[in-house]
Amino acid sequence: MKGHPLPARPPGLFAHGAAFLAATARYARARFTLAGVELREAGGRYGLAVALVLGALFVAVLGYVFLVITVVFAIAAAFSADHAWLWVMAAAALLHLAGAAALAWFAWTRLQAGAFPATLAEFRKDQQWLTLLAKKP
Repeated sequence: MKGHPLPARPPGLFAHGAAFLAATARYARARFTLAGVELREAGGRYGLAVALVLGALFVAVLGYVFLVITVVFAIAAAFSADHAWLWVMAAAALLHLAGAAALAWFAWTRLQAGAFPATLAEFRKDQQWLTLLAKKP
């Protein structure tokens, strides 16, 4: 029977697995390509937004500094002493340092509380349950 070809066998498990992996790789490549395009677009858009926010913050801080200096000299002018502005500026600096210290202390107490307390408590319960389960014969 040399002249008769063998009947075609259906593809096996290996062929199906290879086809599945190839299709998965094509799908992943297409999705990652799309994500890359969108990431470049979003990066440009959000990068510009972040730059604008930082610029606005810088200008706001400068405005605040100039406002404090103006108030200091206005108060010093009310006292009509030669070096009154030094004492008013020192008081303004101490007031700002006290405010900064209070904010830093408040932030520190918030950070000491920890993040995700309910989730961590559930993880501890799960760990205790698994430990007890492993000890049972």
